[in-house]
Amino acid sequence: MPATLVTWGPMAAVGHHVDAQGRSAFCVFAPRKHSLAVRLLERGERLVLNPDDSGHWHASTARLPHGTLYLIEVDGGTLPDPASRGQPQGVHGPSMVCDIEPALSPGWRGVAIADAILYELHIGSFTPEGTLAAAARKLPHLRALGVNVLELMPLAAFPGERNWGYDGVYPFALHPAYGEWRDLRAFLEAAHAQGLAVILDLVCNHFGPEGHHGGAFAPYTQHAKTPWGAAVNFDGPDSHGVRRFFLENLRHWLQDVGFDGLRMDAVSQVFDRSTPHFLRECTELARRIGRKQGREVLMIAEHLRNDRQVTSPAGYGFDAQWNDDLHHALFARLTGERGRPYAGFGTFDDVLRALREAFVLDGTRFDRVHRCFLGSDGRHTAGHEHVVYLQNHDQVGNRLHGDRLIASHGRQRALLGITAVMASPYVPLLFMGEEHGETAPFFFFEDFTAPKEIAGCRAGRRAGLARGGAEPPDPHARATFLASKLQWQRAASSEGQRLLAHYRTLIAWKRCGALGPRQREQVHIEGDAATQLITVRTPRTLTVMNFSARPRRFAPPPGWTLRLASDERSTATSLQAHAALVFGNVTLP
Repeated sequence: MPATLVTWGPMAAVGHHVDAQGRSAFCVFAPRKHSLAVRLLERGERLVLNPDDSGHWHASTARLPHGTLYLIEVDGGTLPDPASRGQPQGVHGPSMVCDIEPALSPGWRGVAIADAILYELHIGSFTPEGTLAAAARKLPHLRALGVNVLELMPLAAFPGERNWGYDGVYPFALHPAYGEWRDLRAFLEAAHAQGLAVILDLVCNHFGPEGHHGGAFAPYTQHAKTPWGAAVNFDGPDSHGVRRFFLENLRHWLQDVGFDGLRMDAVSQVFDRSTPHFLRECTELARRIGRKQGREVLMIAEHLRNDRQVTSPAGYGFDAQWNDDLHHALFARLTGERGRPYAGFGTFDDVLRALREAFVLDGTRFDRVHRCFLGSDGRHTAGHEHVVYLQNHDQVGNRLHGDRLIASHGRQRALLGITAVMASPYVPLLFMGEEHGETAPFFFFEDFTAPKEIAGCRAGRRAGLARGGAEPPDPHARATFLASKLQWQRAASSEGQRLLAHYRTLIAWKRCGALGPRQREQVHIEGDAATQLITVRTPRTLTVMNFSARPRRFAPPPGWTLRLASDERSTATSLQAHAALVFGNVTLP
């Protein structure tokens, strides 16, 4: 198919925006429609839109104040604006004109991917209040922890009060339960003041099942299926306007709002036969914004097919991609679980290979989950091209009991696992609460209003997770959401404080490059299948990890001093079962 060319300028905006003359302007993509108009509800006025040759309809009027409610008339029907910036009465209510000011952080230059320590959080369950304002009050805790990039799960408007965010239907609108645009701006500015970059989890592979009215305007989706519904139309008839819509959405969050980057959800479900590929257009646009504003803009992909083209300069050009293999290898080895998604993992060699080569599934090994030879050779990729984790929202929330590793398998295994993540030459990600040993579950939850969607979600969770007579909690029940909130009192407990101190030490060494530097040539990894010991040696640290259920002896080389032990019963020459030791030389702070 021919290349899709997009010219980025003042007229690229969609939805309501302020034009170069300071007037309120509207742009709606509606090819093959016969009439469009904006109904300004409080004023009782009707603004007729006129089409251009590309299928976009336009009109402008005197500047409308923040809070103005409106709907779009399309061929006799009346619906919210697909590019609405605000849905204060929910996804089925009118759209709202919003004044959005980008975060103002003089001198802020962001965080480079090679220096990143990520922390994933869900605004609704991070604090008792579940708001951006409440989350902002926790920023000093995160700064003291040592992380420097916060990854917010999706914020785009979805049905009801609560959701993980991947069921969003208004990609430009901030979900009202989290606060107002000024609260988001304040959160970003406060984070920057603490030295924390903030990236947003962005969904562009599907729309949620309830409240998306875009199909009445344009073919936003096509018959291709994702696990969550119809795929977005990036290469079919009239896809030029759909591409513009989503590229403008990316620009909106990065430039109009001021995020420091994006984690793009499930990009393997973005289907596009065009040249350039839509994903390549995304990373190039982000780079242009970063260069124009003189700051780092991070682009991270969730692809999960172990394809090195995701981060290749000649491929999609992302800075990094989520890599499940180290998690799968560690979790299967530490817990003995072999069900989906751990089928095919579980050996000592899997852990060793994940640490050494990045991808365990590298195209030479049959993947029992996807039923194919999945992946590519990751040995020659850079360390910063891989984001690794002991747990994340998916790996906890898609379990029957939503249980975290420390809650179901104990402190020793959890600390051994996070030591392996930090000692690897990759970019680490923590999941909220992990740092203080959070034991509250993290369940999947939603608040759909359509009975069909509620029943479908319940059935889907039951079919995917129920076993042995046990069923997952009702995703629609508000109690399920409340049970998923962090228990901050645990962070203040003596055990929580001990774990926090351990995490802070690991993170500090990771940030200074002493532990797990991103230069893979500086990380020498050895494993002994007989003893189940793995050693990771760098110029400044020597990490020893015991993946055996038995204590093991170890003789440290001369010049190394024990600096950190995951189990207080271990010594410099003896590791308890599932214990880790970190030795340092004279250069370790």
